[in-house]
Amino acid sequence: MSQHDDDETRVVPLRAVTASVDQDDATVVKPLHAAAGGEGTATGSSSLGTGEGGWRRIADLAQGERIAVGSLLKGRFLMERELGRGGMGVVYLARDERKVEARDRDPYVAVKVLNDEFRKHPDALVALQREARRAQQVANDHIVRVYDFDKDGTNVFMTMEYVEGSDLRSLIRGKARDGMRFDEAWPLIEGMGDALRRAHAAGIVHSDFKPGNVMVTLRGVAKVFDFGIARAGKLGVDAGDDRTVFDAGSLGAMTPAYASLEMLQGKPPSPSDDIYAFGCVVFELLTGRHPFDKDNAEEAMNAGKRPPPAPGLDKRQYKALCDSIAFTADKRSPDIAVVLAGLRKRRWRERATPWLVTAGLVLALSVAAAWVATMQAERRHVAETLRRLAPGQADGFRDEDQVRAALAALDGDERRRVVVDGADAIDAFLVRLVATHWDPAHGRLDYPGAMETFRLRADLKTFAPKLDRRREEIGRERDAALNRLDTSLSQAILAGHLFGDGADEVPAILGQIRKIDPDSRLLVNPELELKLDQAVGDAIASGDMTEVAKRLSIAHRLYPSSTRLAARSVALAPASSQAPAVASSAATAPDLSHAEHEARLESLRRATAANDLDKAIESFQQLRQIDGGRVDTNDEAANLLTQAFLEAAREACRASHWKEAAGRIDSALAIIGERDDLRRALTRYDLATAVMTAAKAPVVSAADQDDLRRRLAAVKEGDPAGLKDLEAAMAASNALPEGSLEAVVKTLRSAPVVVTPPDPCGRRGLAGTARECFDTFAVGSYGPALVVVPFGRKPFAMTRTEITVGNLDQFCRAARTCAVSRGIAAGEPARSIPVAFAQRYATWLSQVSGHTYRLPTDEEWKFAAHANAAWDSKDGNCGAPSSGIGRLLKSPEFSTKGIANPWGLVDMTGGVWEWVTKGTAFAIRGGSYRSGPDACSVDTVRPSDGSAERDVGFRLVRDIR
Repeated sequence: MSQHDDDETRVVPLRAVTASVDQDDATVVKPLHAAAGGEGTATGSSSLGTGEGGWRRIADLAQGERIAVGSLLKGRFLMERELGRGGMGVVYLARDERKVEARDRDPYVAVKVLNDEFRKHPDALVALQREARRAQQVANDHIVRVYDFDKDGTNVFMTMEYVEGSDLRSLIRGKARDGMRFDEAWPLIEGMGDALRRAHAAGIVHSDFKPGNVMVTLRGVAKVFDFGIARAGKLGVDAGDDRTVFDAGSLGAMTPAYASLEMLQGKPPSPSDDIYAFGCVVFELLTGRHPFDKDNAEEAMNAGKRPPPAPGLDKRQYKALCDSIAFTADKRSPDIAVVLAGLRKRRWRERATPWLVTAGLVLALSVAAAWVATMQAERRHVAETLRRLAPGQADGFRDEDQVRAALAALDGDERRRVVVDGADAIDAFLVRLVATHWDPAHGRLDYPGAMETFRLRADLKTFAPKLDRRREEIGRERDAALNRLDTSLSQAILAGHLFGDGADEVPAILGQIRKIDPDSRLLVNPELELKLDQAVGDAIASGDMTEVAKRLSIAHRLYPSSTRLAARSVALAPASSQAPAVASSAATAPDLSHAEHEARLESLRRATAANDLDKAIESFQQLRQIDGGRVDTNDEAANLLTQAFLEAAREACRASHWKEAAGRIDSALAIIGERDDLRRALTRYDLATAVMTAAKAPVVSAADQDDLRRRLAAVKEGDPAGLKDLEAAMAASNALPEGSLEAVVKTLRSAPVVVTPPDPCGRRGLAGTARECFDTFAVGSYGPALVVVPFGRKPFAMTRTEITVGNLDQFCRAARTCAVSRGIAAGEPARSIPVAFAQRYATWLSQVSGHTYRLPTDEEWKFAAHANAAWDSKDGNCGAPSSGIGRLLKSPEFSTKGIANPWGLVDMTGGVWEWVTKGTAFAIRGGSYRSGPDACSVDTVRPSDGSAERDVGFRLVRDIR
């Protein structure tokens, strides 16, 4: 027999497996008759009659159409060059023309075209198709992806991922002829093992793993392929899958040199088969040769062969590798992951661990006692510190300095333990400590002291959410307190309470302000300084030097750096008798006006900080009066008041009061004047009002929705920061769950577009022609017949006859609010009914038709009855019963055989009286045949209260669109 390439896949009889020495690395497929008798294999007949007739017909064909470079399979895959050739067929590099059309950057695939020999195995084709489908479900970076298994005419092919590189067999024969260093080989070993692990987890056994079925990319990544002849193993795969239909193992497809003993014996597939092959490949990669010199497992076991040494492996690694190629499955490694774990090179820490553990135990025992003692002491220190933070402790911390001193006495670890373990206790303690400084309800207004507590919190860097919230509250309370004190100060100055010691006197008020904020600008109120100077001047003018001294002393205490008051003291120093002469040094009017301006401006600042809008408005208006009515929409006063109005509007918005917010801005524009920021704010709040109002409406017209989108787009473009601020305020009150006004507009419900059908009675040229028209209610259901009366510029439709019994029965059946008539001809005029019933019928007609039905007015009825000058009462049906009218009335076809006028209206007289409306009253017209010739005429009319009468009926009018 001629020599062949070791790793070539060929189709040969089973008996050649052991007889041929030169094919030790070739995949062999035993014939169907041989497979049928193998132990534990599925018979070839197991796939018959299961729908694979197409593959069997291809197998029955003797020769396939020749495929070569340049061929086009399925009108899609262009064979560009040959990549490899084996016993199963030829692998080409193919260009996918469909990907080329889609401008895919990687249009290339690998196409394996099966040869004629392999195609002679119909069950092989079925197996390959089945297992290709399984392979598609196995996704892994180390597995060559299988795209499809298909046929083109008599040619059978598989499309796979194209991997640029070389197969492992070529790599071993070239670069690793004498073996590869383990560090260099490990990425390949790990990649191959990972591929098999993933396949086994999916219930797939490769069954032909060998170097020739592993590609190594240009970047050194191993990728396993040819899962197409893999076999479904017993790995938890559903018993209901196609494994019960056909098992690829029935082919006996294998490469003997890498086949386990169980495969050679024809036993069912198992992951253990792949573990044996994997171990052989790893040996070959590390040593450059097969562990049993390409003898199959049975031959090697009978010959007593042992694996060769593997350079670079320690004892643990070598044992793991030898366990993977144990001849029998019970001694072989149970899982590919176990093999990989055993082969993985251990770090120095893992190798040193056994020695270090013993030493560590000794060391741990030696320091354990000291550590325990240290920890106990640390716990005592931490517990003691936390105890002193708790409320009600006799030796508890009283101020910030004590806390700092106690923490400084702790070491770093103890301090961290206190801060971490005692975060809640520290938070509560600091909140209580703040209350000792700042509690307006109990008269504690030491704001600087509270700030010192907050500095302690910053030093500790502790988690204190309660304290953070309290700090925000205190800031607002401080502004509110200063604003109240500013108001009290203004009132005291106005009342002249400048020198007393009462709570409403200036000294007491300034004392409270100084306690809250020693640097407050309220303490240098220029108006107060002038008023004090004036008061001293008044005392001087009165000659009461005792009072002068008293007032000057208090004024100096309140304003120690005042040059004006210092000048008073200097002027009084030479002699008290000269006091009246210096009275002229009192403040002049311009000085007082400026001082009042500064005082009111500071009041405006305080009111704005405290969100006191009413006071801010009052202070602003006072400023304008002091300034002589000067209008400046961009000075500090206008800016402060604008800020106050904007904040008030924002608060209203947070409370979901959009209209109130817009009203605030309207007021601001009226008081301050035109400003761009106020105008933009008004636009925003008007938009919010419109959007949220529309969101509550059941439906919103398309025009209104377009208007809201336009306004929203304008604000979004012209005022993006303002829109963001508006939406944040709205979201704060949970009024904007959609997140934005734009999202709300998108959810608005549009009013349904009503397509109005053409009016059947509104056709041009229909008026006065006597042609009928009628409304359609539903399939097979119509309203009463109508004719169009040419009533000036606004024609109307009128029922051709009086409303009949049949018309009312139609209403009663639909509405179920009245009884259907029994024993009365459907064509007879309806009579003996009240006008209210007639109106209910007209209302129903209007609802089901979409047009307006009603009783005719007196004017409409007379105009319709006369038709034209040639038609009058002489042409009616006012004769006696002998004239035939009485008999006609009793006829079922009365409505179609009566006498019609030129406009098509039947029996306007002589049948029954007919109701008409005269304003809010009713009347009847026309007379009946019983009325006699004298009382039966289109001009005959008598009043009616709308109650049922024997010979009274009605006809209806319908408006025309």
